[in-house]
Amino acid sequence: MTLSTYPEKSISYLYEVGVHGGIRRAADALGINPSVVSRQLSLLERNLQLPLLERRGRNVVLTEAGKLLAEDFAKTNQRRKQLERQLQDLRHMRGGSITVRIGQGMVDDVVNHVLKAFSAAYPGVFVNMLSGDMQSTVMLIAKGEVDMAVGFGPTGPPGLKCLSINRGPICAIVQREHPIARLSQVSVTELAQHRLIAMNESFGLQRYINAIFKSESVIFTPSYSCNLFSSAIALSKAGLGIAFMTAQAVQTPLLQGELIAIPIDHRIARESQCHLLRSADHRLTPAAQYFWQLLCNFFNEAAGS
Repeated sequence: MTLSTYPEKSISYLYEVGVHGGIRRAADALGINPSVVSRQLSLLERNLQLPLLERRGRNVVLTEAGKLLAEDFAKTNQRRKQLERQLQDLRHMRGGSITVRIGQGMVDDVVNHVLKAFSAAYPGVFVNMLSGDMQSTVMLIAKGEVDMAVGFGPTGPPGLKCLSINRGPICAIVQREHPIARLSQVSVTELAQHRLIAMNESFGLQRYINAIFKSESVIFTPSYSCNLFSSAIALSKAGLGIAFMTAQAVQTPLLQGELIAIPIDHRIARESQCHLLRSADHRLTPAAQYFWQLLCNFFNEAAGS
């Protein structure tokens, strides 16, 4: 087998196994059966006449040969992604493109205070705005598929350039007639007595809420779980439970008097942070660098106001 005939799909499976630390976890990420991954990697090892995987405890790691193949695949894939974006820019006669991943609770801020200014300065640049959880965001930045991101969670992820900025306090979001609406702040003990609205476990906000309840030795038992902030807001407006967000994430309903934001009386809630993320190795275009600077300026100013 020559280098030009290496099966790219099998090597892509090998790369995912190295990223996720196991065949089953890699298969789950790819959305395929683990036996398919195992069979393809076994065939690749036989063709190359080299071991590519070895087991260490409960995890599977790449051998030196496996690492060489996976690293080459990652570099090649990143170059292709960059080439695809350059060709797309030329195809549409654009002045470049930027891919930004934004946590749901911060989309309005980025659109109104960053994207407007950026579009005025770079009207020809195509901006691809995505949303998703922090774990997936970090992986996409590492793969070169996302230029930068705005996330929310207890800690900034390692291995990336990260600017962490205070975003708190996290608040209980309720309609005006709710029993806790008259409080200036609300305790965890009080919250536990009412119907609660949770976000999906992948949300940084939910990790904050879990940490807050755990620190008070109170079991967090929600009545609803959502994967969209808009769903949680709708439930709260209907009086069906207490949602949890920062006041910035629900500015319009607050201004219209539909909802009230009551700060949670807890240190973790007061010290919540958002994180501006980008690759430490990926060099940004002038347009992307300007977008990054606008992000940093806005969130720094918002935290200081």
